[in-house]
Amino acid sequence: MSSDRRFEYDKGPDLADEEPVAEGDDGDDDENDPAGGATQRGRTRFAVPPWKAGAVSGVSAFAVVLAATYQLVGAMFGGGMFGGVEAQPSRWVVTGLVTLGSHGATIKQGEETIRGGFGFVRGLTSHVSALVPIVVLVVAGYLLVRYVRLETRRDGGLALGSLVLCYVVPTAALAGIARWTLETDTNGAQEAETIAVAMDSSLFVAIGGTALTFVVVGAGIAAVPRLLAVTE
Repeated sequence: MSSDRRFEYDKGPDLADEEPVAEGDDGDDDENDPAGGATQRGRTRFAVPPWKAGAVSGVSAFAVVLAATYQLVGAMFGGGMFGGVEAQPSRWVVTGLVTLGSHGATIKQGEETIRGGFGFVRGLTSHVSALVPIVVLVVAGYLLVRYVRLETRRDGGLALGSLVLCYVVPTAALAGIARWTLETDTNGAQEAETIAVAMDSSLFVAIGGTALTFVVVGAGIAAVPRLLAVTE
């Protein structure tokens, strides 16, 4: 065989003919990458006025607490808790009493404070109903800070302040309907007593303290990733 034999090689396509890779194509890989997708989702925030976001969150939190408590009160009625009472209260009246009592408001029977009102003895509040506002307020504070764009401390203060205010006002307004008048004797010698919530400054202190405490707890939990990112 001749030593001058030539070998042919497949040189492949010319480099000049190849199309340059666009820099924006990396975004497709990020969408397929779970880690990249999580990063993008972590940056999702809504640009709305802080006071408006807080107001919507406060009203929504109140609606959720009222609806959940109304369901618990329905279970009380279904279990016959008020079956032996002649002047049976309406479900909305008991819902108002339970909601306010779960926030620490003082419930009175006539002129005296009810003893043992918190617990299963009187049935107006329970350890389960007391957890409803706690859970809802923590979640509301967390979602507000997590998904609303709050650039400054002033924005955060406006958002949290409007949340608490728009939650406290309708909750305190329940005291207007939460009045249960007990039955009297057949001869009418004894004056009818009314179970109601004390309408004084302690009502707003109790509701406001509960709302502010647990909203701040939820907001603090949501702010932890931001604080960690700043320190890194």
